[in-house]
Amino acid sequence: MVLKILFSLFSLAQLTALAQRIRNLLIERFPDHLMLGPVLAQLDEHLAVAIKAIGSTTKQALTKTVRAADSKRDNSFRSLRNHVEAGLLRENEAYRLACEALWVEFEKNGTTLNNLPYDEQTASANSLLVDLSTPTNLEHLATIHAVEWKDELDRDNQAFVATENQRSVVRSVDDTLSDRNALMQLRTSVELLVNVLNSLYALNNLEGIRGAVAEINQYIREATTAARSGRA
Repeated sequence: MVLKILFSLFSLAQLTALAQRIRNLLIERFPDHLMLGPVLAQLDEHLAVAIKAIGSTTKQALTKTVRAADSKRDNSFRSLRNHVEAGLLRENEAYRLACEALWVEFEKNGTTLNNLPYDEQTASANSLLVDLSTPTNLEHLATIHAVEWKDELDRDNQAFVATENQRSVVRSVDDTLSDRNALMQLRTSVELLVNVLNSLYALNNLEGIRGAVAEINQYIREATTAARSGRA
């Protein structure tokens, strides 16, 4: 009988490698078997999907990049907002009046815009930056030494928009199945193949089945050992 495969130990790449070894052996030993043929055909389909999905972390990586860009933009916004808000309490009149004028723009566009959904936050940040870039407000920013902070917010906002646009393009053209879904599909095919092999083994009416199962079991042992060592 075929050894139990501890699927929870295997990454998609590891299960794909094991499934390929088993598939190649069976194709070589039993190329035209009526029971194995359809099962191996399904396995081939899921192997193709798995191979495409292995390492296809582009969307996930871009999502992490988008989150990092959003966090950076949030920090730039908060630092500028907090700087202006703190100036509202200064005794220096010119400084305080500049902050009061600038604070109106923050209230207009949202003093907590960093908590908005991405699209709304981008729109509010764009509006705020336009308002802060008027000649009068640039003078106010210069008074409180915050022109560079405004420029940093502008830079980080543009970087976020560019990163999100890149992710949108990838999503629109990438139909690759996620690693998790590809793994589940491949597991289903492997489990079905194992059930068929166990039936053939129990019936013992296929010449060479016992030798093939013995070899497959060795593949499983080797793959399981490698998977366990990879988790150590």
